[in-house]
Amino acid sequence: MLSFKRIDSDRSVFIPLLLEGDEDMAMLDRYLHKGEMFGLYDEDMLAVLAIVIADGGSAEIMNIVTEGNLRGMGYGSAMLSFLSAEFSLCEYLIAGTGDSSSARAFYEKNGFAECGVRKGFFLQYSHPIIENGRKLVDMIMYQKRLKQWQ
Repeated sequence: MLSFKRIDSDRSVFIPLLLEGDEDMAMLDRYLHKGEMFGLYDEDMLAVLAIVIADGGSAEIMNIVTEGNLRGMGYGSAMLSFLSAEFSLCEYLIAGTGDSSSARAFYEKNGFAECGVRKGFFLQYSHPIIENGRKLVDMIMYQKRLKQWQ
C-alpha cells in the first residue's frame, strides 16, 4: 500500500539518495534544510523522496529521486500527482532538469510544459555533470499549472 509522508526527521540520513538526484553536495546543501520534504513509501519501503520550496505563487521541486531499483514503475509519477495536490493553492509546480536528461520526457508525460532555461546553471557545480554522455550546461525549466488565478 502506498503512503505519502512529510519528513520532519533528520534530513541528513537521506543524503545518499538525494545525491542521486543532485550530484553536488554543495548544491544540495543550498536547499536540504529549506522547504518541505516528502517520502512516498510502498509498505515500509521508501520509494521516492522530494524536496519542495513554495513561495506562495509557485512551488519548486528542488530534488525528486526514486530509489534505483524502483525507477520506471510509476512511483515518480505518483509523487508528482501528490505534490500537485499538496501545493494546489500555488499557481504553478515548477521543476528543472538537465538539457539532455531523460527526465524531460518524465515531466512532459506528467503534464508539465517547458517554460524557460537557466543558462549555465550546471557550470556552478564543483565538477562536470555528465548525463547521457553529454556535459550538462543549462537547466531546462518545466511548469505545471495547478490553480487558475482570478
